[in-house]
Amino acid sequence: MKASFCPRCGRILEANTTCDNCPDEVSNFESLQYWGAFEGPLREAIHKMKYGNDIGLGEIFSEMLVQHLQQLNWSIDLIVPVPLSPGRIKERGYNQSDLLAHPVASRLKTPYSIDTLKRTRETQSQVGLSAKERQKNVTGAFWADEKKVQNKRILVIDDVMTTGATLNACAQALKEANAEQVYGLTLAKAIQQ
Repeated sequence: MKASFCPRCGRILEANTTCDNCPDEVSNFESLQYWGAFEGPLREAIHKMKYGNDIGLGEIFSEMLVQHLQQLNWSIDLIVPVPLSPGRIKERGYNQSDLLAHPVASRLKTPYSIDTLKRTRETQSQVGLSAKERQKNVTGAFWADEKKVQNKRILVIDDVMTTGATLNACAQALKEANAEQVYGLTLAKAIQQ
């Protein structure tokens, strides 16, 4: 699906425009896409990858993302995963976004970096938070290495997007480090009722 989303309310936005619902909210993406709806078998499989240590699913899911990206025909200089905090990586043993992003970069023969975008502080889990709480939770939580992103077109990959707050905070850090353009791609989007 091709769209950008307001990280506060989830409304679809044109690139670099404000949300009519949330006038102070700007999308930091050229485009923000997802492969499928976060429900049914896809939701179960993502949970197996994320919480059940079924890391092989990352390879399978990455193929779907590659096919989707090839249809989009974005021009990308660097692929990065949404970073986890050191505490979450220690707890889980891996970053589920890295399980997707690394094989995507490999298949597309695009440069990849796990340390270009970093989480600067521990944040509360976004699960169960409102859109406003999600945004506040991740504001200023990321840092990007200007030497690696300046004047580049960056693709940020994550597993699931609910409101887009985390992705938008990542994109903001990349833009502040002078990335030329930032694109976002997730495996799934939570469908709000």
